Amino acid sequence: MSSNSLIVRPATSADASAIASVQVLSWQQAYAGLIPDQYLGALQRSISRREAFWCESIAAGRTHLSLVCVNQQVIGFIAIGPCRDEGVSAGEMGEVTALYLLPGYWRTGAGRALWAAGLRRLVEQGYRQAMLWVLSENVRARRFYDQAGWLPEPDSERSLLIGGASLREIRYRSPMLSSMPGR
Repeated sequence: MSSNSLIVRPATSADASAIASVQVLSWQQAYAGLIPDQYLGALQRSISRREAFWCESIAAGRTHLSLVCVNQQVIGFIAIGPCRDEGVSAGEMGEVTALYLLPGYWRTGAGRALWAAGLRRLVEQGYRQAMLWVLSENVRARRFYDQAGWLPEPDSERSLLIGGASLREIRYRSPMLSSMPGR
């Protein structure tokens, strides 16, 4: 992949269909073996609902999405906004609410370019730190966040149920965003 064919740009409501497709295809690969196959296989039926969610979310300005595109095709996105956790000052703490990249572009630099754009946007919005939630057993994602300098917070695990499977998530926190390399 040549770097001049890679573009990171803000999402618009017109991108909602592509965003929903990337989300479903990424889930199906990234969560294979973590989430039941039956649930992952049925995700295709949720694309129109996800498209409506992303269209409305972008139009309402509740979250900021940046896209990474190759030859004008959306291959990934990052969603950021204020921290949604209780007891956290949303004015100072941002959150990465979603980061998805089509599996064919993993380990190509596209994810790092998207990540850097999301961090820049968090700084532009005045956040000093950020956090995110990741499945505890999602080794690939956790390695990415570890390499980015983010740290898992001790005793931050929470349970959730997806497709009948009981899963655990752990919260990661950034260092001070203004001092992060590569943002």
